[in-house]
Amino acid sequence: MFKYVIIANDYPESLALAQKLKIILTDREMQEDIIAPEYVFVIGGDGTLLRAVNEFQDILDEVCLIVVKSGSLGFYANYDEKTVTQAIDDIINDTAHIQQLPLLEVKFNNNQIRYALNEVKIVDHVKTIRTDIYINDELLEYFRGSGLVFATSTGSTGYMRAIGGAIILSNKHKLWEMKEIAPVANSTFSTITAPLILDDSQSVILEGELIDKQIIIDTYEYEANNNLVEIKFSDKTLNLIYNHRQNQSTTAKLQTLFAYCNNVNKRGDR
Repeated sequence: MFKYVIIANDYPESLALAQKLKIILTDREMQEDIIAPEYVFVIGGDGTLLRAVNEFQDILDEVCLIVVKSGSLGFYANYDEKTVTQAIDDIINDTAHIQQLPLLEVKFNNNQIRYALNEVKIVDHVKTIRTDIYINDELLEYFRGSGLVFATSTGSTGYMRAIGGAIILSNKHKLWEMKEIAPVANSTFSTITAPLILDDSQSVILEGELIDKQIIIDTYEYEANNNLVEIKFSDKTLNLIYNHRQNQSTTAKLQTLFAYCNNVNKRGDR
């Protein structure tokens, strides 16, 4: 017997699948526990997964997540309604395959710590952000612009890609990325502007006029109340149970994602 919780988005098909899954788990004498589950079943897309990551920040490295696709395309999901029972069987039989996904650790507001699966953004779309960027306590540059974004390798396919960042394909190396958002550039001042690839030995410290700036961690927003933010590769990982029978490489997932987007654009679907 194991303890579980189900998190689903608000679409009718997802809620129906959640109810069906709860019946299956109850019939197998599994115990629902919304506070300290061992397994989190996520029904929906990547946004629903980010919600689960946010809800279980304090025990992220102690739980395993199973992402079940429901409707929309999910970059992290490789189970569906037909195969989710395989995940339950694999857990019971101790044959589940676990993929450890990288997390970024963000320290802000007097040592408050949060973890990001996709990206961290520090932004102000009204006033220019003025902050100094240090890498391992060594000054990199005096940044002036609308913001900065930091992404994991898996997160680099999302917002980071949309603003001209690099996609990190490597699975063998612990890499993450920094990119400037709308940096100031004129005849007297300019910044690096190019994406910066970092490894797990490097941390970034931002020190400057950050009070009241927005800190967005996987779509969840916080307001900075001091002038210091630290971002680094976390020692913690997200434990994702995946369907090894249908597992795709990152390259294959990218091909599927872009093919899906191209087809949507051709049809004019919304």
